[in-house]
Amino acid sequence: RLPHLETVIDDICFVKSMYTDQFNHGPAQLLMHTGSQNLGSASFGAWATYGLGSENQDLPGYVVMLDKRGGPIGGQPNWSSGFMPSTFQGTLFRPVGDPILDLRGPAHVDPRVQREQLDLLAQLNHEHLAQRPGGQELAARINSYELAFRMQDVLPDLMDITEETPKTLDLYGIDGGEADSFGRQCLMARRFVESGVRFVEITHGNWDHHFRLKTDLPARCNEVD
Repeated sequence: RLPHLETVIDDICFVKSMYTDQFNHGPAQLLMHTGSQNLGSASFGAWATYGLGSENQDLPGYVVMLDKRGGPIGGQPNWSSGFMPSTFQGTLFRPVGDPILDLRGPAHVDPRVQREQLDLLAQLNHEHLAQRPGGQELAARINSYELAFRMQDVLPDLMDITEETPKTLDLYGIDGGEADSFGRQCLMARRFVESGVRFVEITHGNWDHHFRLKTDLPARCNEVD
């Protein structure tokens, strides 16, 4: 049972119009994310970011947070930009440790020096791009370097939930118990949206129960409820 969810069921939207005849998990999840069970199509989040843009230039427009058990079967193609420039693909946040590697930048490099290095790199890349019109991947990489630099400045504070009130942490089940991991995803999703991130995907895995139903299914329900 989901005793709390039952009390707010009128506020939840259920999409029942989508189905697939695909019987394998990977292609079916790919269909759910991209509209196609074949590789190469753009994900829902990529389309939303492409069409609407981002409201914060210091953060990704599309964020994907994985469950502590992992993410959708098939991995990266589920949040891919497909045939669109890679700047629209989801930015993956890891469930354990630093959400993004090298988020705090190299300790031995002064931020001013790092900025100068990026400026030089951008100049060389733009000169290379000018000689090869239509190089979308290089243009996306230039943007990704700039975004990564800006994220090093704003993301650590955004990811820090120590200033949240005990009441808020309790509402999200962040107490070290069974709901802690998923609750942190939900809280971070709220903080990302409030900061202007256009599209946030959170995941909660391991609902494929072939045995131990009496123990595993109630545990998964309690984690999300």
